[in-house]
Amino acid sequence: MSKRNPFDYVKSINNKSREYDLTGYNPFLTNRCFAMHRDTIMLAEQMNQYHELLPELQYEFYYHAVRRGKRFGFPPKPPEVNDLELIQDYFKYSRKKALEALDLLTPEQIEEIKCKMDKGGRI
Repeated sequence: MSKRNPFDYVKSINNKSREYDLTGYNPFLTNRCFAMHRDTIMLAEQMNQYHELLPELQYEFYYHAVRRGKRFGFPPKPPEVNDLELIQDYFKYSRKKALEALDLLTPEQIEEIKCKMDKGGRI
């Protein structure tokens, strides 16, 4: 049997279709997915406090505690590395601060910074 996508387990919990093969289960990603929704955020917090539990027990907890329903909005993809490095160079920020600044800046402001930081030459 092939290794399953970690998000398939979140779907099986939401749809109440039990999954018996937990070889690809990732507790971190599951907690992160359920932390993004108002009705499951407290369950995710509870699992964060008991992170040392076996994946089978964590899956069972979610399976029985989460109500059946459609939940969309898996974890966001990280920002483009180019923009992040650009913000780090422009403001002389650490990676953490640059990520925070990137959330605050508008696309127009990022384009303006790109123009200011353009060193010319070929692409």
